[in-house]
Amino acid sequence: MFRIIFLGAALLVVEVKANLQILPEPTTCNIYERNLVWVLEDCICRPIQNPCLMEQENSLRLSSRKTPLVPVSEELCKHFIPKKCLIGLPVIAQFPKPPKCGCKGKPGTITEKKFKNVCEMKKYSAKYKEAYTSYKFTLGTR
Repeated sequence: MFRIIFLGAALLVVEVKANLQILPEPTTCNIYERNLVWVLEDCICRPIQNPCLMEQENSLRLSSRKTPLVPVSEELCKHFIPKKCLIGLPVIAQFPKPPKCGCKGKPGTITEKKFKNVCEMKKYSAKYKEAYTSYKFTLGTR
């Protein structure tokens, strides 16, 4: 009995680590520049804040031996927004907002939003055309 529980817990930890995706801090890209690029990430629609961040994310994915991002039109992407989401761990995502003055080169703000799971975050991001730059799992904060 103990072996089954331990094995189940070990598989949960492995699955959580395998699904964790946190982007590194951009070094050359302006995260506040809003010029949405629509991509399919593992067959799920995702807006990315701008082309520079998309290239950065794609390079990171390829170096991690993940599938590349597939650029598509916004219209096509909408067909790949999740309709239903299964149970998962809660996450907090960061959404960059451009500066209110509209000035290029000036930092904007970052808004954090909580979601029931990664699927709900991706669904929200695509549906409301808000690109997230990173997210983290949160245990017991919901």
